[in-house]
Amino acid sequence: MHFAGLTKNIKLLTIASACLLVTSGCSSMTATPVSDTSSTVVVPVSHSIRVGLDGDLSGYDPIEFDSKPFTSLVQHTFSEEGGDYDPVISNDNKLLAFSSLRHSPNPDIFIKQINGFVATRLTSDPASEIQPAFSPAGDKIAYASNRNGSWDIWVVGLDGSTPTRLTSGVGNDIHPSWSPDGKEIVYCSFGPRTKQWELWTVQVDNPSVKKWIGYGLFPNWSPNPKVNKIVFQRARYRGSRWFSIWTIDIVDGEAKYETEIISNVNYACITPSWSADASMIAYCTVGKSLYDTTSSDDPSTLVPDAAGEDIWVIDISGRNNHRVTGSDAADFTPTWSPEGKLFYCSDRNYVDNVWSVRPVKTNLTRNEPLEMSGHPLGSGIRAN
Repeated sequence: MHFAGLTKNIKLLTIASACLLVTSGCSSMTATPVSDTSSTVVVPVSHSIRVGLDGDLSGYDPIEFDSKPFTSLVQHTFSEEGGDYDPVISNDNKLLAFSSLRHSPNPDIFIKQINGFVATRLTSDPASEIQPAFSPAGDKIAYASNRNGSWDIWVVGLDGSTPTRLTSGVGNDIHPSWSPDGKEIVYCSFGPRTKQWELWTVQVDNPSVKKWIGYGLFPNWSPNPKVNKIVFQRARYRGSRWFSIWTIDIVDGEAKYETEIISNVNYACITPSWSADASMIAYCTVGKSLYDTTSSDDPSTLVPDAAGEDIWVIDISGRNNHRVTGSDAADFTPTWSPEGKLFYCSDRNYVDNVWSVRPVKTNLTRNEPLEMSGHPLGSGIRAN
């Protein structure tokens, strides 16, 4: 991959201390690279990933906000050091789960009331726990942990009881996401044979039953049972090798109809997340810094710290692509609340914390699920 300058500056993707990021040499800390056909996997051992990218896409209009700009902007976590990452909201819209470095160089999972101030630590293993995901019933949380050496998918009760490992082996399994019925979890795993990121599903009650469904990274299963799709990011195999956003349909347990939703030859589209009715997808964009004019190691030519990741929303049809954030802060890893707010991580106060904003142009208060069983390409193709 030809990502000049990806070794500098901006925090990217999920919690930086443990996420396995597929880019080319994007870590600014000690790491162990693993090559595949399209990218290099970096397994960080510190808490910060910085890359020389910005997400300014010229030619797009920013999305509107309530009454006046940023009146709906709310800060939900308040770390003064370390930082909070990987936000996710429960289906009853009451709880916020996130991973945090506020007390340890290795992240733990915390939960709190969305508008509360105190946070309860759910995990306290000396290893790292990241990327929490509420079950549809709200009684369990899935997450990724490296407590056994490699990254595996675990499930724990909301009270911290009965931690159960669902995946094992020498590979690295991260980023769990529940099926709408709560019976399966989709996750991504770095294939020891293919040397690529693969998408797998596992049955929660019978973890020995797993199924490979394709290639990709950071999958997210639609919360709407009428829209049985999984959204994910995948790197191009030519040109810029930037990530783009894709979906697949799950039809009778099989993955079909790979569909690219959004891409750009100059920018990476990453960390997609479904709206509650699965009519929209939020994602983050990053691109090569405008100030990154050299790859030299000469200190006099190094790029100063700069930010630029932005949050965007797009219809599942690929239309109505709008930018939600556009400040000079780094805004990344968006996730939707059931009522239509976008929660995301931002370093606008110089430490990564969880914020939310409500875009006016999203209407997720439907009384009935959106009917999306027809395939986006039309022509009589049925998705489920």
